[in-house]
Amino acid sequence: MSHSGQGAVRAILLAAVAVLGGVGMQRANAQASAPLRIIVPFPPGGAADSFARLVGQRLVEQWQGAGGRQVVVENRTGAGGIIGTEVVAKAPADGNTLLMVTVGHAVNPFMYAKLPYDTRADLAPLAIVANVPSLVVVGTQFPARTLKGLLDAARAQPGKIEYGSSGVGSTSHVGAALIESMTGVEMLHVPYKGAAAALQDVIGGRIAASVDIITSSVQLVRSQKLNALAITGAKRSALLPDVPTVAEAGVPGYEFTAWYMLLAPGKTPAAALERLNADVRKAQEAPEFRQRIQDIGGEVVS
Repeated sequence: MSHSGQGAVRAILLAAVAVLGGVGMQRANAQASAPLRIIVPFPPGGAADSFARLVGQRLVEQWQGAGGRQVVVENRTGAGGIIGTEVVAKAPADGNTLLMVTVGHAVNPFMYAKLPYDTRADLAPLAIVANVPSLVVVGTQFPARTLKGLLDAARAQPGKIEYGSSGVGSTSHVGAALIESMTGVEMLHVPYKGAAAALQDVIGGRIAASVDIITSSVQLVRSQKLNALAITGAKRSALLPDVPTVAEAGVPGYEFTAWYMLLAPGKTPAAALERLNADVRKAQEAPEFRQRIQDIGGEVVS
């Protein structure tokens, strides 16, 4: 081949490399500018929804100077979180879709014989956002004013005292079931589609109690619509310092806090996970973020 022919071939190859490089850069830019979806497999207004929106707000603020990427929070409810979880498990592993989960995510594989996804293989952990204790609450018309009083009533009427939860295998279900297991009492579990509905029936006296995340129940206690008998964490909360822990109230060794975690599709590249993890940790370091979590009864966990 002549020198001129070799030069022509070299020019064509360089042009091809430039074009392919440009396409790759366009794809990377498109991914970076695509909205980040955070799927919440629970109804709006609960703790998982609040934390997802708080993280999303902080990320949007951080990304303002880097292309202005947006965050969209979607509530895909049903089947104890399974419906929303399946959406993320089967989503493209491109770093554009995340899932906010809590304790029920770890419980579901033991509650259901078959899930539409593999809990370990199809989802990858990204970041823990917060730990949050729950409150053991009863309606103001319920005669017991202490946890001991509630447990005594349950012992006197095995399987009759009803407690509500936000669903089978949910945080509120697991927290109450642990009390039953450690004390030997038997109560009647009434699952609802979300914590709000369960708490409304506790307020109305239709059921006796609930073990609900402090995030959604503290204001109802402060407004005297509910009585708080105990808090499930290892220590009392600054939000309700007069409310004893479950361990202090008569169940030694009891401790239960719910974690809230972000997951991604299982095959998401490690580099994308690391980049998003760094962004979430940066959001958590902001004083206003930490204060907001503390204001609703949680503790930031990185």
